[in-house]
Amino acid sequence: MLGLTKEEKIVIVFLGASLAAGSGMILYKRGHPGFAPGLTAQTAVLPAPLADSLDSDSSDSLLAGDRRPDQQRKAPPKKAPAAPVNINTAGQRALESLPHIGPSMAKRILEYRSAKGGFTSVEQLGRVKGIGPKKLEQLRQHVVVER
Repeated sequence: MLGLTKEEKIVIVFLGASLAAGSGMILYKRGHPGFAPGLTAQTAVLPAPLADSLDSDSSDSLLAGDRRPDQQRKAPPKKAPAAPVNINTAGQRALESLPHIGPSMAKRILEYRSAKGGFTSVEQLGRVKGIGPKKLEQLRQHVVVER
């Protein structure tokens, strides 16, 4: 068989059997949620290729229709809230509805607000760690400061 030694054949059979057993357990778990509560299916996340090592027009490095792993992991962009958010009264969820604001950034905004007694202007939002001039400009049209 392809010039493999006996030990190599044994390893291949063992790996195949292990893969089949593991896959069978995962499939069984999907149909029976109470089975093995600690068992979870995890997908390996491979690092994205370096930008300069890929030619964007090259079709031999990526299969047609495939996207790079970093493009697949990105969440769809958030839609801006319908009305401007008052950063002096908004809670965690309302702050997270703002573009470019995730849970940790919303938490920092809330911590800054409680430490300083609130915001007096939208520009003060730029003093929150992680909000620079660019992000402040992106947020400016979506936030207001009212007492």
